[in-house]
Amino acid sequence: MRFTVALQDPFEQQEEIINSLSGDAAWQLFRQVDWEQLEKAVYERLDDVVHHLYFYEISLGADGDKRTLHISPGFGRDGDMPSTRRIFMVRYEYPHPAKPGRYLNYSYQQSDYAFAQDAVKAFIQGNRQFFTDQFETPRNKGLSRGKLFKKLFRAFLVLLVALLLFIQFVIGWNHVPEHLASVRMWLFPGSFENSEADEADAAAPLKAAAEAAAGITDVAQSAPQVLLDTVMWKAAIERGDFIPDGVKDDYERARHFDYTKLEPASQQPDNEEAQDAILHYYKGKVGELLKDHNAYIRIGKAYNAALRPDGTNGGEIARVTAMVCAFNKQGENLGNIQMPLDIAYDFVQYAGDPGVWYLADLSQTIPYDYVLMKGR
Repeated sequence: MRFTVALQDPFEQQEEIINSLSGDAAWQLFRQVDWEQLEKAVYERLDDVVHHLYFYEISLGADGDKRTLHISPGFGRDGDMPSTRRIFMVRYEYPHPAKPGRYLNYSYQQSDYAFAQDAVKAFIQGNRQFFTDQFETPRNKGLSRGKLFKKLFRAFLVLLVALLLFIQFVIGWNHVPEHLASVRMWLFPGSFENSEADEADAAAPLKAAAEAAAGITDVAQSAPQVLLDTVMWKAAIERGDFIPDGVKDDYERARHFDYTKLEPASQQPDNEEAQDAILHYYKGKVGELLKDHNAYIRIGKAYNAALRPDGTNGGEIARVTAMVCAFNKQGENLGNIQMPLDIAYDFVQYAGDPGVWYLADLSQTIPYDYVLMKGR
């Protein structure tokens, strides 16, 4: 078997890809990665870091039947500095058993080095049973629980809708309070001392249910955002500084964010194109801000975003997400100056106007861009 290994150094722009390696050569490359020294270097030379996600990745097979094992530093629960934690994120990607060309994956966010080492050994040795036991079976169990929850939730929604329709077309909303009051009087005669008050109480839950049915808001998914600066806030927390409400939760979310889901964009607008897109969207508002501060726009590292099939201008052909920042002519970082200029956007190209980038609302969460925001 011949393997392909990809190595990403935090201080290098491009990952190093080595093809057609023997198992021994791939194993030696993994053993040569000094994770502890790399993490120390990242914090000591933060301004020089290009990639906060650095990794060892080994793969076998061609497209459609490719298996990949990804090893990178994980995030600890106790807030230790990276140089003192030996925690790894281990992710295994494998072909979907029933859908050719599709892939499944399962990851451990807080593995020790021994597990990461065992996984690499098993991958090189072709030990499929290891990955079935450690990755595929836990993922399938998680899917089974998720499917059961979805079925129960759908059944609940069906019953709720049926109840509301029954009330709407059979009972009538104006008769609900008296029917509920009658049921309560029959079941709990001792508690029915004030009939008028009880009728109002009985009507309130169904009124709330009707209002909820008219417009249900999904709050399970948090809105897309730029994750906060974990380096700055970690230092503030350790010093015992005043921390505003919600910052610690946002800090933990940023520390545990799965960066492997982000795909760096191979094509993105340059500074001038990003500024043109922003000025076109906001017209004179941002133009006046930049003029007043003698400033211009810079764009940071971009990540590929999912295209939206809305058909506008021939349909989207490219969409990326990135932070932006204003700088004055002296190169000083002004941040986003003031509203309406925000700190991150989606930039979109359309089939009807290829080569021109347009501004769009943020569609995914991205990490704080330390390189772009240097000096803030």
